[in-house]
Amino acid sequence: MYKDIRLFIENIPVKYDADKDKIIIKNVDDLEKGKVLKLFYDENVYDIKFDEGIKYENGKKGEIFISLTGAKLTIFLVLKKNYFVKSVYKYINKFIDKDTLMKEISLFIESEVGKKYKDDLTSLLDKLENKDKSVEELIINNEDEYQRVFNLLINNETFLDIDSHMSSLELMLLITYYIYAPCTPKIDQDYFDDLVKAAENYDHALENIWRLGMNFDGLNYDFSLLEDFFVKTKDIHYLREYIGGIRQADEESVINKIIATKDKDFIKNILNDDYLCDILHDDYKNRLKEYLNN
Repeated sequence: MYKDIRLFIENIPVKYDADKDKIIIKNVDDLEKGKVLKLFYDENVYDIKFDEGIKYENGKKGEIFISLTGAKLTIFLVLKKNYFVKSVYKYINKFIDKDTLMKEISLFIESEVGKKYKDDLTSLLDKLENKDKSVEELIINNEDEYQRVFNLLINNETFLDIDSHMSSLELMLLITYYIYAPCTPKIDQDYFDDLVKAAENYDHALENIWRLGMNFDGLNYDFSLLEDFFVKTKDIHYLREYIGGIRQADEESVINKIIATKDKDFIKNILNDDYLCDILHDDYKNRLKEYLNN
């Protein structure tokens, strides 16, 4: 149910039980005192709360570090409105099936924030179950069923209401939770640029801006802001991931911007990176070398 909640102790995954809006750590009494439990969660759909007395520190957005004491540990999840939108997004992109979708909608209805939408979403669940259909009408193939559910979801009153009020930051976080999704929101260039700016001013900027490129790759958006960002940050790892992993990356434009920095140390680092040199065309590598020699 909660695949967007991950727990680790010293990089070893920790198993847990989920009970509606609670996560209960298994065998918590066996965990060594003094260890730190690392909690990673999707801050776009959850707020996290603990029992009084639990010691923890917030890391970057979506990260919490909990000091273990050996006592029972329960993590309380406060669902946000975006939980429902994310469930719809997952189904549309075929990350979950209809049964999982319905379980998540039921959980959302039971949450404090979901109570407002109970009538509409209960009706949606009935439609998803085909309660008003005869046996003959239910004999349809899987692709037809996917499209039927798809149409119900994107025309649902609650979905349209929550979706229309999402900020560019919230939409960016929804999209970049995944490295790639085949069905991304249809937005114009200005809004795409807003997503990039939202990512740039938020934690995990390098990863999220790269993921925006992955998700919108080949969809005719201008990636100038992505190029500017990866050149400005001078992060070799993400520069190579951008040039090597995104099909529409304009290598010539990126090289021109790199040279325009006049930063010879940056250019040396690029030429000393074997992987990046492997993916750069010879003409562009030669241009970088020529700039260093001038």
